[in-house]
Amino acid sequence: MFAKPIQRITNLFKNPRLGWVGLDISRNAIHMAQVEKLGNQYTLDARWTAFPSAASHAAIANGDSPGEPGPQRAMQSMIEQAEKARSLFSLSATAFTIGDEAIDYREFDVKAKDSEGLDQAVESELEKESSFDFEANLVKAWELPVTRRTTENRRSAAVVSADYAFTIWLGEMVTRAGYTPEVLDAIPCALARSAEMVVAVPEQSCLMVHLGDACTTLTQAQQGLPVVTRVLSHHGFENVLLPLGREFALSPTEVYLLILKASQASQDIQHSSSELLEIVSEYQVRFVHSLAAEIYRTLEYLRAEQYGDDPTEILVCGSGSVMPKVCEQLEQLVELPTQRWTIPSSHESSPGLPASLYAVAAGLSAIAWERS
Repeated sequence: MFAKPIQRITNLFKNPRLGWVGLDISRNAIHMAQVEKLGNQYTLDARWTAFPSAASHAAIANGDSPGEPGPQRAMQSMIEQAEKARSLFSLSATAFTIGDEAIDYREFDVKAKDSEGLDQAVESELEKESSFDFEANLVKAWELPVTRRTTENRRSAAVVSADYAFTIWLGEMVTRAGYTPEVLDAIPCALARSAEMVVAVPEQSCLMVHLGDACTTLTQAQQGLPVVTRVLSHHGFENVLLPLGREFALSPTEVYLLILKASQASQDIQHSSSELLEIVSEYQVRFVHSLAAEIYRTLEYLRAEQYGDDPTEILVCGSGSVMPKVCEQLEQLVELPTQRWTIPSSHESSPGLPASLYAVAAGLSAIAWERS
């Protein structure tokens, strides 16, 4: 007779206000966040960022993929820094993702009647790729929203895969740092959850623009789900950072911090007297114009295909979101309301860093409530 009341009490502890620790890992930074949820209000309860140590910059500069020795050394140094931040977070449970295209993302339209059939259909599609090795990869697939279905018994699936050995190594490093890895997630899924935290109307569709280091990810998000995702492999923020680093003999992190400082000071770098900031402006303008063209092309595709409701706004996040005036520039070019992703912070554990850097980490933190 006490089973149901005890179950309800247990569920109270399984559904805490605090989410997991979200780790957004790339070769140029690790952003960590833990979100607090009160009703429909979300707050960054704790956040923290690690940048590569000076000794790691040479490894990053090799340009290897994230699974190669150089970037692995850089990630290892940042995860070791994350160990020092363990006391900031009240839980050890962790969801993480890897940027810099270390996780491959695909979308398939397949013939399937149910979830079991979906998995089999996805496996068949991957088998068609001669270079894909099931034994060397971790694979996760899920069904996209029903608005993507065009005919009966056909379903749209999102599929992510990551190198098995590299993922296991990364999980072991996170464990050594005092955290408990629970889920390896994909950036589009995290972006969709973080979008749900800020949209004014739950049913509202928006376009999340994640300006990552190696690529930009565009995800149409609605009701916490990624409807359509497009990855722009040649439109990463490194298109701004690396040329400037070479020209002024600075590391990407040093260039990044310089741009961040300009943004915090609310300076218009297009009218700065500094030679360096003028050159930064030149690279930024070229980058933003190219990016805006891709965003506009994506919006036209979404409207033509009618995948759910048309996005009513653009939310910008990721490392490139620190560029001064980037939202104003994109809004003028794309002609859609554009702002940085942000939610309030309960306290400043990473002073001076904008909340838009933690959108992916916040979306990872929110997985806790899906599992409760």
